[in-house]
This record gives sequence, C-alpha cells and structure tokens, in this order.
Amino acid sequence: MKNPYELINPSAEFLSIKEIGKLFSPPISYQSLWKWQKQGILKLTPYQLGNKKFYKRTEVMEVLEEFMIPQATQNN
Repeated sequence: MKNPYELINPSAEFLSIKEIGKLFSPPISYQSLWKWQKQGILKLTPYQLGNKKFYKRTEVMEVLEEFMIPQATQNN
C-alpha cells in the first residue's frame, strides 16, 4: 500500500500542486499553496499540459528554499 504523502514519481521533472504540498512537513493543502501563489508569496511559473498545471522541480526547490530560509530566521 502506498503512503499518501509519497510523490507519484519521485524522479519526475514536473510536479503538480498537490505533489508540491507533499514536500512540506507536515504536508500543506493545495488550497494554501494556491493562495500563497496568488498573493505572490510563492513565485512559481506554471506549465500547462492539457488542462492541468505543472511546475518544474528545479524551480520549485529554489522557491521553497527561499521561502523556508526567511521563516527559519524569524523564529530565532
């Protein structure tokens, strides 16, 4: 049985918004990620394939590192 917090394809170049939520610990809902993106907190470039949006893994990791570092320094 698969773990619900596991990525569908860990070696994929593109991630869905739900998969990006699974990168957080604890996982964050896609509604929160969508809201952060709309507010400009997370600056992600969507790539549309059919009627779905995907995000490049490398861009996501860069944005998440920038997003997590300021919050870590605020807690200290």
